[in-house]
Amino acid sequence: MHQFVETIRIEGGKPINLPLHQARMDATRAHFAPLVAPLDLQKWLEASPLSNERIKARVVYDVNGVRETSFEPYRKRDIQSLQLVEDNHIDYHFKSTNRQQLNHLLTLRKDCDEVLIVKGGLITDTSFTNVAFYDGQQWLTPAQPLLNGTMRQWLLQHNKIKEAHISPASISSFQRIMLFNAMIDAHELELPIANISSF
Repeated sequence: MHQFVETIRIEGGKPINLPLHQARMDATRAHFAPLVAPLDLQKWLEASPLSNERIKARVVYDVNGVRETSFEPYRKRDIQSLQLVEDNHIDYHFKSTNRQQLNHLLTLRKDCDEVLIVKGGLITDTSFTNVAFYDGQQWLTPAQPLLNGTMRQWLLQHNKIKEAHISPASISSFQRIMLFNAMIDAHELELPIANISSF
């Protein structure tokens, strides 16, 4: 049976972007079991420890309900370089616990810290974040990401980023790349475009 996961940032005891996580979980479960009753995600976060640290909550679930919850202090990865890799068959439309394809691509990063995945001739995501590119005036995010992350949705809703089709050849026209996800805010992790290695 498919298992899925919501990774939720908790700061000051408050879940961040919880409605977007709730909506994604509801949509995922409804896709695989259309008549399934919704789960209250908030209920499963009540055991979160009181802490001034950024807490990573991980809720594993399937169509029958929540299977596991865990909480731990978040430790940000040190990402300084990205390696372009290509996979035209990868599918991570649903945030699954099965990361086999992503983990395989990560082994192709050579001397870089992380991969930047190309599918169908277009930039998508890294193995664990959405991305956006700065052209000197605005931040553009790939229109066809592997996963429509909750932070990506929030940034689009608040007009902080715009969607665009971005090819590997067009990367050089940008100045910076930003990596973000539910745990990493916009502008917390930015790199110069020169830090992206081509195929």
